[in-house]
Amino acid sequence: MSRTQKGRITRHPFSDTLSSKFYGHPHRPMQIVSQTTSELRLQSVVERQRLMLPIGLLSVVVVGLGLAILAGAVNIPLLFIVGLFGFLGGTMLNDECKSEVLTLDRGADQLRCDRKTLWGTQQWQLPLSTLQDVSVVTRQRRRQKANGNEGTQWFYSLQFVAPGQAPQTLLYSHDGDSVNAAYRTIHDFLRTTHSATSATNAPSNLPSGQGIGLVMTSDYERWRQEIFTRSPEQAGGTSDERDRVYGVLMDMGMLDSSTSQLWAISMTAWLSGEASFFPTPGGAVIGLGSEPQVAEAAQTILQLAQTVLPNASPLPDQALPDQPDLVQFWLFTPGGVYGVADMLQRLRVPSNDWGQMFQQFSLIRQVAERQLDQR
Repeated sequence: MSRTQKGRITRHPFSDTLSSKFYGHPHRPMQIVSQTTSELRLQSVVERQRLMLPIGLLSVVVVGLGLAILAGAVNIPLLFIVGLFGFLGGTMLNDECKSEVLTLDRGADQLRCDRKTLWGTQQWQLPLSTLQDVSVVTRQRRRQKANGNEGTQWFYSLQFVAPGQAPQTLLYSHDGDSVNAAYRTIHDFLRTTHSATSATNAPSNLPSGQGIGLVMTSDYERWRQEIFTRSPEQAGGTSDERDRVYGVLMDMGMLDSSTSQLWAISMTAWLSGEASFFPTPGGAVIGLGSEPQVAEAAQTILQLAQTVLPNASPLPDQALPDQPDLVQFWLFTPGGVYGVADMLQRLRVPSNDWGQMFQQFSLIRQVAERQLDQR
């Protein structure tokens, strides 16, 4: 579970981390331009104040070169310095001027992205009906803080996956809230576009994993035991409503590619808005509910869990995943614990209600990992 300085690429939409090659990324918030029953259009907006620095650099280059020519002081070192500053200013200006319009057109069965740059417009598109996954992906960049410690900058984007085609990703942004809001809007639009089928909406009823061979600390074992003994009142609910979901636990099987060792990630969301993140090898973050976006995600998870409760089954034990990408959901009610298990690829279908719950847990994990990086 160690994280390198450049980040760690994972196979799931929780945290697709890469190193940044340039000076930074634009803030570029995403906005809804238009929304009807047949079409959704979103746009990333260029912030003009962010253009001041690159334009200033280019202006200095032009003025400096002009003065040098008038004074007859042009030489190779000067041209090298001017060229360096000109390249930096031009690269920054090109990056800041990029913008996108994302269109989901139900009538034309098309998902299209028009990306505008200083050099023209680029476009990619996918058939809307073949879209398998929409996920929030993150990018991190390590940097030195003023106090000498290392910190992490986070950038957010949306990724779209369709069979037989390379994943397509929008421009990255500092503004995680606008990206998450765009994701929820797209997800709601797609729910009315894709019909639910038994192949995509019906997970198997019972978790099959036994957690054999998992790397696990004693702290994790104690924490998990406490989760299964927590009362509705402790979670912000009441024992009177026998079928009211007051908590959800999600487990996901993971595999360390360097050692082939199996481990798991567990996360909780409670009716009170509280949440926690606890990998079986350690590295927990407890008490995440103080973050507003986490509390909101936890409430959304509980609402989704209440909706899918009729499709869950009573569970006989506290089994953990025994294979990578096996995902388990445990729904806690005063009348008992219910749940399902399914493989990750089936949960990445936009019309899958369990997949929506999975994506909300992904937001909780993003916050937890940011806190771990800042420790």
